[in-house]
Amino acid sequence: MASIPPTKKARVEPSMDPRPWVEKYRPKSLDEVKSQEEVVQALRSTLRQGASMPHFLFHGPPGTGKTTAILAVAQELFGPDYIRSRVRELNASDDRGIQVIREKVKAFAQSAVGGVGQKVQSDGNVYPVPPFKLIILDEADALLPDAQAALRRMMEDYSDVTRFCILCNYVSRIIDPIASRCAKYRFKPLVRHALRERILEVATREGLRMSDASIDALDRTSGGDMRLAIMYLQHAQKAHGDDLTNEDFVEVSGKVPAGLLDNYVAALLSKKFDDVFMVTKQIIQQGYPASQVLAQLQQYFVSPACPLNSAQRGAISLKICDVEKRIMDGGDDLVQLLDLGTVISSV
Repeated sequence: MASIPPTKKARVEPSMDPRPWVEKYRPKSLDEVKSQEEVVQALRSTLRQGASMPHFLFHGPPGTGKTTAILAVAQELFGPDYIRSRVRELNASDDRGIQVIREKVKAFAQSAVGGVGQKVQSDGNVYPVPPFKLIILDEADALLPDAQAALRRMMEDYSDVTRFCILCNYVSRIIDPIASRCAKYRFKPLVRHALRERILEVATREGLRMSDASIDALDRTSGGDMRLAIMYLQHAQKAHGDDLTNEDFVEVSGKVPAGLLDNYVAALLSKKFDDVFMVTKQIIQQGYPASQVLAQLQQYFVSPACPLNSAQRGAISLKICDVEKRIMDGGDDLVQLLDLGTVISSV
């Protein structure tokens, strides 16, 4: 096994630093944000504007550095002595209604600020400390329309003392009056070499041993999500120790193993209901959620490996959407997957 040599001097024992690895290895500055060079360059330019800094709208896939980037901006603006009093981070998915905007956001946004101007702080560095506060609203695309309307009004009313940073995965779910008031930055999916580089760094510092194939498996299971990759890495280390294999990452990710999925696809394409029933029941009995099965099936049926024509793939994709909706509405996993199986077998 071609392994990563552990670096003993860099290893941090869990008892000394009990934080999750996602937080432990979160970049502390904009320069450490991976694979987002254009965004980092634009933010650097924006930081030089100081008090005239605009509201921000960061959008892009999960795990690409949106939260990390704005926290790094906040750190460089306010420094360690002021960041707690000047920055408020909220997750809109915890409470999607207008009440959270009226209570939590408004109370912080309307309060005045003091002690502004360049200051030497406890770490010995000088920070600009501009005359405003920063509200970071994560997963803002989960906010209901009336909550977004209230947020838009607050962005107007308190722009003299507060800046907002809106983080979302789907920018189309943010109402136009909010989007038009923000400087928009798109975070691209991480390029493969950037993800692998960070995985290697974390693995080396934690003394893990992994083959190139194991790193590839972690890359595939995380789907380009840096946060997810580091979570899987820590989970696998806790479950299986410092020597990690491909199978370890597939197990901790909750994905259906390739062999079992291949058997399922073969049964579906064989048009034999008994085979479909047997493999479907096996998947459910092993505890794999139907939502995960559907996601992996969709990936297969749109891939070049699928032997079906475009019309057949389209019909199957529509059925997968229908089955996913029924499961979200409370349908039984086994029954819905069997229904999907009968449709695929008849295509």
